Amino acid sequence: MNTSVNLQDSFTYSLIPLAIFIILIIIETVCLICTRKKKGKTEKIKVEEIPEKNKKDIPVIKSKYLEQLNTISSKYENNVIELRIAYQLISEAVRMFVFEVTDITTQNYTLTEIKKLNIPSLYELIEEYYEPEFASKSVGDFDESINKARRIINEWN
Repeated sequence: MNTSVNLQDSFTYSLIPLAIFIILIIIETVCLICTRKKKGKTEKIKVEEIPEKNKKDIPVIKSKYLEQLNTISSKYENNVIELRIAYQLISEAVRMFVFEVTDITTQNYTLTEIKKLNIPSLYELIEEYYEPEFASKSVGDFDESINKARRIINEWN
C-alpha cells in the first residue's frame, strides 16, 4: 500500500555541546590536579635557633609578664573581662614573652608553626588556649591555665 505520508527521520542531538562539556571536565580535572600539587609543596617554615639573650634581661622580662598575667587574672576575677578575652590575653602575653626572650615572632605564628619550633611547653600551652579562644562558647579552667602560663615563664631559662 502506497501512502503520500512521509515519515520524518529520527531526531538527533548535535555532538558539539557534548564535546564542549567533556573538554571542560578534562580542563577542570587538570586544574584541580595542578592546585593540589602546589598545596603539597607548602612553604617550609624556617626553624629558628633560639638565640642566647643577655641573662640579666630575662629576670626583668619574666617579672614584666608575670605582672601582666596577674593583671589579667584580677580583671577576670572581678568580671571586668570574659573568659574568651582572658584566654586571648594570656596567649598574647605568653607569645610576647617568648618573642622578647628569643626574638622569634611567635605572636604571628599558627599552632602548627609553633609546634615546628620544637618548644613543647609553649606548644602545649597555646594548644590548650585555642579552644576557649575560638569556640562559640568558651569553656576552660582559667585558674589552671594561668598557673601553667606562670610556671612556664618562671621555668624559662
